[in-house]
Amino acid sequence: MSNEVFDNDYSDFSHDTDSTDSSGLFAEPLGEVIDRIDVSNSLTTPIKEAIDQVLRLAADAVGSEVASVLVRDGNEGGLKFLTAISEVKEELLKLRVPPGKGIAGLVFGSGQPMAVSDVSSVGSFWSEADKKTGFKTITLLATPLRTDTETVGVLEFINRKGDPPYPPFAPEEMDHAAYFAGTLARLVDAHDIAELVESIFDRSMKSMISGVDGTQESADDLREWVNSLVTAPEHRDMGMVWVSLREVFRKSDAERELCLELLETLARFAQKRSTENPGYVGF
Repeated sequence: MSNEVFDNDYSDFSHDTDSTDSSGLFAEPLGEVIDRIDVSNSLTTPIKEAIDQVLRLAADAVGSEVASVLVRDGNEGGLKFLTAISEVKEELLKLRVPPGKGIAGLVFGSGQPMAVSDVSSVGSFWSEADKKTGFKTITLLATPLRTDTETVGVLEFINRKGDPPYPPFAPEEMDHAAYFAGTLARLVDAHDIAELVESIFDRSMKSMISGVDGTQESADDLREWVNSLVTAPEHRDMGMVWVSLREVFRKSDAERELCLELLETLARFAQKRSTENPGYVGF
């Protein structure tokens, strides 16, 4: 190809692109590339697998046929099944326990374990799960999943292995349940944080895609979105911190440096308080 031909071809291309807004020319393919970035479940999946493994160990230790982990559903005290060992697992995962309903709701609200030898004799038993799954609950043991600051869910065991009539859960088995509940509570809390991080990343990607055409999501929009998340209050606060940091770090170096200094000062203060006062968890 001669230089003359190349120059002519190139000049034609330049003329075409000059007449087109470059942001409009590249916005769609750029958005498609960003949209393909997917971290959905990449953080929560290994934690969920660990929860399943610990739940199986707990069920064997307690001698239960069916076991499940329930976590908060909404901000009003409702519960949903995070996972379960059961032939009707898929049906259970679709269920929602209304706030304060059932033995799981009582345990979640009170923070106290309960063992029931025959649920038909307990008026607080929520029978909707059995009606919708076709399962028959007889004996039940439920214990709260507590972190240092709050109850994050309920660990529940239903029926013994074998055939009815089932013997009631013994005190030592309640102790076994409490032992596994400590580990599961920390895993559930970690799962909740991982979900928050995944949600923030996904939201950031969507914001980046919308930003391709020049629009930007406001901090107020993001705060409203964080408030709508179904997560622990302390985790929601973490989301609010992310929104604030996002705004600060978009400014100049001076704002970023001041923010970092303030955070480091606060961290040192909190560490000093916790050292001087064992058991200190905050103001």
